[in-house]
Amino acid sequence: MVKTRSDALFHLVLLALAGWFLQQAWHLPANAAGGSLSPAFFPKAISSAIAILLLISMVRGLMAGTLLAREPSDDAATTPRWVPVVGWCAVAVLLVAYAALLEPLGYVISTALFLFSCVALVSVLSRQPGENIAIGRVLMLALFSAVVSVAIFLIFSVGFEIVLPTIGVMGV
Repeated sequence: MVKTRSDALFHLVLLALAGWFLQQAWHLPANAAGGSLSPAFFPKAISSAIAILLLISMVRGLMAGTLLAREPSDDAATTPRWVPVVGWCAVAVLLVAYAALLEPLGYVISTALFLFSCVALVSVLSRQPGENIAIGRVLMLALFSAVVSVAIFLIFSVGFEIVLPTIGVMGV
């Protein structure tokens, strides 16, 4: 995948946002509210991880000499220009739906649905014309979504003693 100038700009915008989030995380209270970790721990960790990964991606792109390359011509493009816009808008709508469904459905169900929907959406939008979607891959994606959401729920609820929205046993 060739990274272009617009990718470099996108990296810089995301890096600025990660830096701002990290700066804001330092203003969160340091006391532990019902758990073993302070409320600022995860925002600091996530913001730092995003910043580090973006810097690594930028350095790799600069070293390969592709990050500041010219935009590919329209003839070379295999996907229409509207696909990324639709993808970003759809993921934004899915995030809003996830936030709305988190409390009523519980963490495990809403997270599994969100993961499945996001990956399925990106897969459908990025497939090449003529490619079919195998039912086995859909089932594997459903299994992956369920396993990841249960694993994250157990890590946070049992390991970190953080209360997540639940319905019944184990948030299901």
